[in-house]
Amino acid sequence: MSTKTNNKGASNIHPNMAAAAAGSGVTDNPSAALPTPPTSRGIAPGITMVLAASQLLETEAAVKTFRESLNTALAELYTALGIFSGPDRARMGSTSAQRKQSAGLYAGLLRQHPDIATTVDPDAIDAGLAVDAALALVKGDFRQPLPVVESSRREAVYGACADAAVVRSAARTLARRDTVLAAKIAAIDVILRRGKQVSTTADNVAKAQAKATKTQQRAAKVVAKAEAKAAKAARVATRTAQAHADNHPLTGTGDVVIVPAGTTPKG
Repeated sequence: MSTKTNNKGASNIHPNMAAAAAGSGVTDNPSAALPTPPTSRGIAPGITMVLAASQLLETEAAVKTFRESLNTALAELYTALGIFSGPDRARMGSTSAQRKQSAGLYAGLLRQHPDIATTVDPDAIDAGLAVDAALALVKGDFRQPLPVVESSRREAVYGACADAAVVRSAARTLARRDTVLAAKIAAIDVILRRGKQVSTTADNVAKAQAKATKTQQRAAKVVAKAEAKAAKAARVATRTAQAHADNHPLTGTGDVVIVPAGTTPKG
């Protein structure tokens, strides 16, 4: 993907968006609103200097210029759409293509028979359908460049990181005999470590307090469970002793009560 192709595409996208926002120059073919996206050739791993710095800087400048123009066009678009409620307040559902088609036909019917609904303006129906069609083209204008933007972004950063990897590999080789260079490499490679890089005293204190709180909670649950188990065992022992006392030949009723193993006598 050459720089000239990128610049040409960037310069052609904005006028179409601006035309759609202003309500003029809208065609019936969404694919004709934007140029055909170029095909990305990718970057082979391990190959550096694929794109020159001058090319990349020129592309960056073109992207910044495009964003400035896009911001201006978006401001005009938002102003034009200010008559509507906006995404935070609009709660309407989607409308099928069949319903849109029938709305246009009913507008024509109303023109033929104005007495059907005197409170409805058929021109308002047609105008609403026209705005929907124009915004559908704008939606396509925004959607079509996204794959090109994303693939170009990935290719640019991949090339930069691949070049940096070559520098790192060569520097590590030289650092075997240069302690100063080795220290500089180590300082940079700290970024490559996964996880949190800096642990402050406040963080350590907060972690220790959270850990202590969890430990206390677990201990309290264990104690409560043990106390409940002990209380249950005491109740079982009391009912068992009472059952034996009631059935003692001298003090009890003399009735034989058989308590099955594993059950709790009822008292």
